[in-house]
Amino acid sequence: MIYALREPSILLGLLAGFLIGVPLRAALQRQFTRPGGLRRRGRLSAVGGHSRPALGWPGYLDPYGAVAALLSGAGWGPRIEAKRTRATDTLMLVAALAVHGALAAVGLAAYAGAGGSVSGLHDVVDVSMVLHGSIDAGSLARNVSLGFAMVNLACGVLALVPIPPLELGVIVWSRLPRSPGARRVAFHVLEEQWGVAVILLLLLLPLAGQPPALLAVINAIGGAILGAF
Repeated sequence: MIYALREPSILLGLLAGFLIGVPLRAALQRQFTRPGGLRRRGRLSAVGGHSRPALGWPGYLDPYGAVAALLSGAGWGPRIEAKRTRATDTLMLVAALAVHGALAAVGLAAYAGAGGSVSGLHDVVDVSMVLHGSIDAGSLARNVSLGFAMVNLACGVLALVPIPPLELGVIVWSRLPRSPGARRVAFHVLEEQWGVAVILLLLLLPLAGQPPALLAVINAIGGAILGAF
């Protein structure tokens, strides 16, 4: 998001989208672990397994995910500490996709309502261009709504990357074969911060003049989604 300082109205939309989307995502994920829900009450934790009660709005943000969003435009929320099963892990992913997908749709609807054209948007805008404030949509309302939509689209796509602590990454690495060696590898990846370092590297390190690898993935998948409108 720091790159979007060049276009303050885009930055406003990015901040609003992230600070609304990620806490809502964590709140919905936590509902799946409450008494009377699918599992017992869960706790929100930052990466690394240090749990804390989910008290207050700041508890719904992960510091590493927030840093990733600040530096690249896309981030993630806190991991929900609960009994890990295939069903709960899948529901965590579904919740992330549902929240960010719905908010991205709201942002695009607001963009269209402000006079922007959603049809063909993918032909002129990459998601990363908006995340870096490299575009001016022509008015304050269009810039804010476009930033709101694109940050949620980026965070939703990022959840599909198979690297912990991202939701699909937790699913993939917790289902490794149950050999002692595989369990040791899975423990280091799931419970330590190796995954965070890899994600940050892939979000920030350009490749031969091209966007960083994960931003290129977000551009490709995000462009395909925008092209469906």
